[in-house]
Amino acid sequence: MKKERKVIDAHLHIFGHCEFGDRLAHGIGDEPTQEYLTEKYYGRLGIEKGIVMGNGPLEEQGKNLGEYFYYSAGLDEKDSWLKLEEIESHLQRKRCVGVKLYPGYYELYPNDKSLYPIYKMTEEYGKVLSVHTGMVAGNGGHLKYCRPIHLDDIATDFPGLKIVMCHFGNPFLQEAAAVLEKNPNMYADLSGLIEGAFETETFIKDQSGYLEILKSWMHYVSDYGKFIYGTDWPAVNCFEYREFIKRLVPEQYHEKVFYENAVRVYGLV
Repeated sequence: MKKERKVIDAHLHIFGHCEFGDRLAHGIGDEPTQEYLTEKYYGRLGIEKGIVMGNGPLEEQGKNLGEYFYYSAGLDEKDSWLKLEEIESHLQRKRCVGVKLYPGYYELYPNDKSLYPIYKMTEEYGKVLSVHTGMVAGNGGHLKYCRPIHLDDIATDFPGLKIVMCHFGNPFLQEAAAVLEKNPNMYADLSGLIEGAFETETFIKDQSGYLEILKSWMHYVSDYGKFIYGTDWPAVNCFEYREFIKRLVPEQYHEKVFYENAVRVYGLV
């Protein structure tokens, strides 16, 4: 039996049992708990670590995480970006790899100067800024805040800050590729390019044009050291999503995209 390559899932969520988490997980036949996630997927897929993108109250994030997980302190609640002391307390923790922003879910552009103290602090601690870009979940978000072009200001003003553009800005791929190519401190994770239940071969056949567009803009960037594997679980089945990304990324770059880039960018040990 062929041994699977080592994998790091650099973008997932652990909601526990709540309306949103249950709906996503049950939609793919899963349960939204870390115990279920690790038992079903991790050993069988060779996943060594996962990075949980935080949701909900800051004071609850990072608690009770199993040995497989790091986390990014998520600022998805109104005015959570004003809680600088709480954010700093997370950045001081070894298992916190950085800060995650959710523009589009609140009415604030990621290049708004009110957020700059967070970026400065994250840079000083040598941690990573992850930013949601592209499509939002449901009808309540605002796409104008999610354009990848806004990250160019941050990357330019904070050249020492590593920034991960979550979801490769999909479907704003042209902007995403331009920002990635221009800025040496910019990266993109490949999570959330599909959502819900799907079968890889059928999806690729039915959506071949979408796959080719993704490949084209990744090839335009021409640096697979900038792309990081993530799933956005529980939005997708991890077995199927891995197969999809394997078809998207040329095989000679699988080691980088599935493992090495996450270790380097997020400073995992």
